[in-house]
Amino acid sequence: MIRPPSSRGPGAFSMVEVALSLAILAVGMVGVLALLPVGLEGARQVHAETVASQVVRGAIADFSTNAYAAIAGIPSGGTYSVQYYTAEGQAATAADGYFRLAYVKGSGDPSTPSCRYFLNLVWPNAAWQANSNSRLIQSRTFVTEVMRN
Repeated sequence: MIRPPSSRGPGAFSMVEVALSLAILAVGMVGVLALLPVGLEGARQVHAETVASQVVRGAIADFSTNAYAAIAGIPSGGTYSVQYYTAEGQAATAADGYFRLAYVKGSGDPSTPSCRYFLNLVWPNAAWQANSNSRLIQSRTFVTEVMRN
């Protein structure tokens, strides 16, 4: 026996097919949204690294203009200066600073024509960290030499 042609219109998706495709779409969207915080944290870290390098470049430029005599009398291992900067790299107080930059004198004979200094950059600063969510503390140490005039 031959079946008569269906009286239904053109083919359409059944309710089960629509529900299944929506479930697959929802699983994919949840996966993408789960990666969003990871990407944002990565962007935040890259921004902090960029600002940190700018802070250090500025500090080395400022430090190299200081007179040798003003810093030569500091004992080895002594801290010459501690400065604080905001997350955008602007000068700040200890309470508001995101970055903490310390100039520490390295070992060396004061009679030599240069002194080696270590610039220790730490972020986030302890005071900033106490007022926000605790994050991993980053630290970088840079070495520069100051020549005698």
